[in-house]
Amino acid sequence: MSDYPFSLERSNLLGTEAFRNLLGESLKKAKKEVVIFTAYIKVIGIEWLEQQIKNKNVNCTVVSRWEKGDLAQGSSDLECYEICKKNKWKFKILNDLHAKLMLIDGEELFIGSPNLTGKGMYLVPVSNKEMGIMVKATDTDTKIIQNLLDEATLTDDEIYKSLIDWKKNLPEIKKTIYPEFPQLIKDKFKENYKKLWVHNFPWADIKELLSDPSKNNQDIIHDLELFGVASKDKGEIEKEIKENFLNSKIFNWLISKLKNSENQEIYFGSLSSIIHNGLLDDPKPYRQDVKKLQANLYGYIKHFKPANIIHEQPNISEKLKFNQL
Repeated sequence: MSDYPFSLERSNLLGTEAFRNLLGESLKKAKKEVVIFTAYIKVIGIEWLEQQIKNKNVNCTVVSRWEKGDLAQGSSDLECYEICKKNKWKFKILNDLHAKLMLIDGEELFIGSPNLTGKGMYLVPVSNKEMGIMVKATDTDTKIIQNLLDEATLTDDEIYKSLIDWKKNLPEIKKTIYPEFPQLIKDKFKENYKKLWVHNFPWADIKELLSDPSKNNQDIIHDLELFGVASKDKGEIEKEIKENFLNSKIFNWLISKLKNSENQEIYFGSLSSIIHNGLLDDPKPYRQDVKKLQANLYGYIKHFKPANIIHEQPNISEKLKFNQL
C-alpha cells in the first residue's frame, strides 16, 4: 500500500469558471460542514460563498492568512470577518498559508490555485487564469485538514477591532510602478491578437471615466484595471490610459483587422459582425451588447486620436481606416 494515498476519483482539470461552478454546485448540496482555506480573501468572494450556502444549517469555517502586506494593500479584506460572524461561521488566521482548498461534508475536496476573491473565482470581468480539480477526500486528507484547522487562530471581536484600528492608522500605501520590460522581451511576450474576449474591451464611456475616475462603478473599475492605472491624479490617469490603451490587446487587434481588410477600412456594421463572430466568450453576448462594447472602443479612438487610425463618418455609418505612418 502506498505511503501517500491519493484518490483517483477526480474531475478533469478545471479552468477558473468551471472550478467556480462545480464548487458552487457542491456548496449548494452541503449538508453538514464546509471548510475553506484561502490565502487571500475579499468581500466579493465571501459574499459569493454566502449565496451558495444561504439558509443552510451547516458548520462553516473560513481560514485565511491575513498577512500585514495583504491587508495594507487591499489583497484581503478585514470586513470578511463581519460577514462570517453574521452567519455564525468561524473565521481563522493561519500564518504563511498559501494553500487554496475547499472541503465539503468531508467528502468533496477542491484543490487548485483560486483564492476566494473576485479575480480568483471569476466574479469580476478581469480575472485570473486559474486551474483546479475536485477529488474524493481520503481519511488522510481530512486528518491533514483537521491538523491545519487546529493550528489556526480563531478570530474574535478583539482581534478584529485591533486590526481595524491598525489599518486606520496606516500611512498612505502607494502603488509600485515598475519599469517596462526591454523591447525584445515585450516582443517575445506579444499577445495572440486572434483571440478576443469581452473583458478585453473598455466597458465605460471614456468621458464619464475621466470626469469621475473614483466613481464606484463596475465598468469604470474594469477599465482602470484593464489599462493598469496606478495614479490618482486625473491628469496622470488620462496619460496612463492613453499609453496603455495604445499598447493594449484590443487596440492591436483592431489594427490587425484594419490592415487585413479591403482598402484597410471597416464600417461600424461590418466590425460589429467581426467582433460578435470572433469573441471566445461562451455564451456570446447579444448583438446590442457587442455594439455597446464597440461604441466604447470608438469613444476611446475618438478621444485619444491615435495617429494610425482615421475615424470618419461619411454618411450615417462610422468608418475606421488604417493610416500607414
